[in-house]
Amino acid sequence: PAAPPAPLAAPETAPAAAPEPAAEDAAARFAPRVLIVEDDADYRKVLRYLFTTGGYRVSEAANGADGLRAARERPPDLALLDFDMPRMNGYELLQELRRADETRKIPVMLLTGASNRRQLKEMGLDIAKFLEKPIPNADLLAEVRAILGEGSPGAATAPEPEPAPAPAEAAAETALAAEFGEGTPEAQDLPADGDDLLIEEQKKEHEEDAAGLDVLANDSPLVNRINRILVQAVEMGASDVHIEPQEKAIMVRVRVDGVLRLLCRLPIALQAQVAARVKIMSNLTITERRRPQDGQVRAVIRGKKVEFRVSTIPSIYGEKVVLRILGGAKLKESLEELKLSPRDLEAAAKALRSPHGLILVTGPTGSGKSTTLYTMIRQLNTPDVNIMTAEDPVEYELAGITQVPVKAHIGVTFEAILRSFLRQDPDIMLVGEIRDLETAEIAVKAAITGHLVLSTLHTNNAPAAIMRLTHMGLAPYLVADSLRLVVAQRLVRRLCRACRAPAPPSDEVVRMIGDGAAERLAKAQAGRGCPACGQSGYAGRMPVFEVMEVSSPELRQLILTNASVDQLYKRAQAEGMTSLREAALDAVAAGETSVDEALDILLSE
Repeated sequence: PAAPPAPLAAPETAPAAAPEPAAEDAAARFAPRVLIVEDDADYRKVLRYLFTTGGYRVSEAANGADGLRAARERPPDLALLDFDMPRMNGYELLQELRRADETRKIPVMLLTGASNRRQLKEMGLDIAKFLEKPIPNADLLAEVRAILGEGSPGAATAPEPEPAPAPAEAAAETALAAEFGEGTPEAQDLPADGDDLLIEEQKKEHEEDAAGLDVLANDSPLVNRINRILVQAVEMGASDVHIEPQEKAIMVRVRVDGVLRLLCRLPIALQAQVAARVKIMSNLTITERRRPQDGQVRAVIRGKKVEFRVSTIPSIYGEKVVLRILGGAKLKESLEELKLSPRDLEAAAKALRSPHGLILVTGPTGSGKSTTLYTMIRQLNTPDVNIMTAEDPVEYELAGITQVPVKAHIGVTFEAILRSFLRQDPDIMLVGEIRDLETAEIAVKAAITGHLVLSTLHTNNAPAAIMRLTHMGLAPYLVADSLRLVVAQRLVRRLCRACRAPAPPSDEVVRMIGDGAAERLAKAQAGRGCPACGQSGYAGRMPVFEVMEVSSPELRQLILTNASVDQLYKRAQAEGMTSLREAALDAVAAGETSVDEALDILLSE
């Protein structure tokens, strides 16, 4: 058999030995890890490239909740947190990190691009650095290295020149460079001049309505609890949320159908955190606890835009927070849905068809005046008319209408807006409220000079609105010439149809209400309470109206002669006006509401 081939000769020069895998792993293990928590994907990529090319290991999270999980699973050497993020923002994430032993000592850098967050610097937060964007690349790297106590990453463990990157590392570096349009992956430092745009925040507001409070699920327990309270309040049809610190607990109550109900209790130890959370949501100063503050929060809940008007005030046990829910009620499509009597409906429709004049809706706060006004405006809203509104605040957003919010702190008052309106060629104007003589004069003069003006007043009944205008200082002839219609209204709770039953009042109540009411009171009903109404006996509310049409020469003559409210009342009733008292009695007799619910109206007349 043939002899086996001779073995191959060894090469004269052996190739250079490849770096030991163990050495590479050791270098990677000792490189500091930076956790980037930033919701802007482009900005996050910029930071990742900056720190990766700077020799750091990088972990990422797109929101505070994911960042908290990443920090707990693998605590980093440094956490870089953006302040403005949905779900859990940087401040809230910082508080969660400081609560747990495994993350309590992580150095934290807090970044923000919003100038109104500068007050955070003064809070004494447990952070290593607070920086405002835009931040030059070199400065940001220098801050990181100073916090980590190093001249450059890996200096202590790799004093010798670094070997050429392994193929996998080179490929990753090339991909990063290509992602940002860089031509050479060998560059270890980004150019300092003209490159700050990479670190500049893309300014955009993270509004809650991008996702809606009701779909947030993975937040911290406190954030999630506050969100659930707001969602539940909207679902219950509440008009207000009261967060009230007491001696031993925080009471959370909601106003439903005009009555406050206890929703839940929170531990009093959370008082500062609860107030801070609501302030952050409404863009208020969280360090100011001595003075009242006002703000607003906008969100989408169950597919519906809702605005919360926020008010805080200091109390002996901490800050009380009240959130007024705007836009939660369903607007009526037409006057018919207001359930006016045939006579009142005809009077309102006639006033709205007038090309000019003043229409007033009166009643106390929470009586449904805004709903009535918006219903009228919606009926008037056609493409051939220019409608402009001045409101404080804008409660409902209507397409095709110019709505201007009042901002008194910068001089945008009702009177200033009305003056501007007259130069905007309006056909119809809505003034949220006539509060002073100047506003009243502009509104009345606009009504006389060819505009239809709608507004509100705070009076107990319709004829009293005339006295209020003259007492403000308006000349009686201006009131008589401009006024077309006054609607006074109240809201009463509607009896639950599932559990209402006959319940005539006692003889004492009948005597207290007065003569002429016994027959209708005998038909009164009351709610027994059932699961359908939450054992309250009521389900929803209904309006009670008093509509005074100002059209007859006799009534206008009484206005010109400064007649008393009683004289105006008698004349209006003679012309067909149904008083609030009579309207309330009719509602009781029809089984729509109870005697107890209507008693305030029945006794006030």
